[in-house]
Amino acid sequence: MTTDTLIANYGLLAVFLGGLLEGETVFILAAVAAHHGLLSLPAVFVVGSAGAFLGDQAWFMLARHRSALALVRHVATKPRVRRALDFIERHPTVFVLSFRFVYGLRTAGAVACGLSNIASTRFLFFNFVAALFWTAVILALGYGFGSAMEAVLGEIKRIEWKILAASGALALLFIVIRQVQKKWQR
Repeated sequence: MTTDTLIANYGLLAVFLGGLLEGETVFILAAVAAHHGLLSLPAVFVVGSAGAFLGDQAWFMLARHRSALALVRHVATKPRVRRALDFIERHPTVFVLSFRFVYGLRTAGAVACGLSNIASTRFLFFNFVAALFWTAVILALGYGFGSAMEAVLGEIKRIEWKILAASGALALLFIVIRQVQKKWQR
């Protein structure tokens, strides 16, 4: 099975799963793949936005309704969450619209919102808007990166961008595994 076939067959699944997690690297790689015609950019946008929205919504709902779960308690004890709670109480809409743009704050931000006094319907609406905007921004950066990479690599791009994409995917997988191991060891 070729790299192109793997990307075409499983790329959107990877985008959805990446959206459920932090997602930036997966989205950038998916935008590069879309630039090269392996994925549809509109499909990547829809699937990525859905993953980003549902991932944050799930963390919000877990924190709101299952705050006694060990996983939620573990995330809730992080200093980031405490600082986020203080900010949410003062500026709830600004926080929901912006927390996903701060690297490493996506999960903690959604948990903090679930633990805060923000209304569920308010979070739902602004989480949806923020997921669409965040996905569009990240995909635009990735698509632009694909254009820049094509200009730099010229004819070599056919081979080298696939190597770069595969290397990036492996690096992301390694980082995710390390982060999960660290979180569970604490």
